[in-house]
Amino acid sequence: MKLLTQNADLKKNGVWAWTLPAHFVTTENGDKFYTCPQAGVCGSFCYAKTGTFQFSNVKKAHREKLDMVLNDLSAFREAMNTELNHKRYASGYIRVHDAGDFFSMEYAEAWAWIAHSHPDKLFYAYTKSVSLIKSMANKFPKNFVFIFSFGGKEDHLIDKDTDRHCDVFGVYQDLIDGGYCDIDCDDRQAAMSDNHKIGIYRNNIPHIIKKIGDSSFSSFESDHKKGTLI
Repeated sequence: MKLLTQNADLKKNGVWAWTLPAHFVTTENGDKFYTCPQAGVCGSFCYAKTGTFQFSNVKKAHREKLDMVLNDLSAFREAMNTELNHKRYASGYIRVHDAGDFFSMEYAEAWAWIAHSHPDKLFYAYTKSVSLIKSMANKFPKNFVFIFSFGGKEDHLIDKDTDRHCDVFGVYQDLIDGGYCDIDCDDRQAAMSDNHKIGIYRNNIPHIIKKIGDSSFSSFESDHKKGTLI
């Protein structure tokens, strides 16, 4: 099984992605395992719950990757290390989690080890696991860049002035007026731009448009916590 894949948008810029099931999966005994434990309102808007992500073969592949991580983290680490030595990854850009997130310290440590082992590559990840990643900052090498993503339970831990962060906007002009970098044409800029404020214009998916309206993820999450949403 190839561990890293590309969609059309990432492929045009030479980015490869590691993907887990989005938000949560239901285990065989009926329990929920959260692959995005700090997800907030973003769970209602998640693009990874739509489109090709819902194809049965795609869902099966993502679940198999999660099972690999959960059943033998050491084997996953070695398998990823071996795969990254292949010439197909010479472009050197790895996006960790096209869906899913860092759900435990042990799992995050595995990625830190992988990044240390491949200093010639740039790893980056959007994450809502803010407290976990900030507590482990000294364990990750400089070639691993985190973008703290609004719309989660730990939005209050994101410092807009100093943290590299991302917000999703319902109105494109708000993205521009807020001084955010539009990365629509090149996702790599989320990690490489001199501007630490990363902006994404909401996906053109009807139910997402209906729910988010003119809001941003950060404002929508804030209103949700205040109980002001109808």
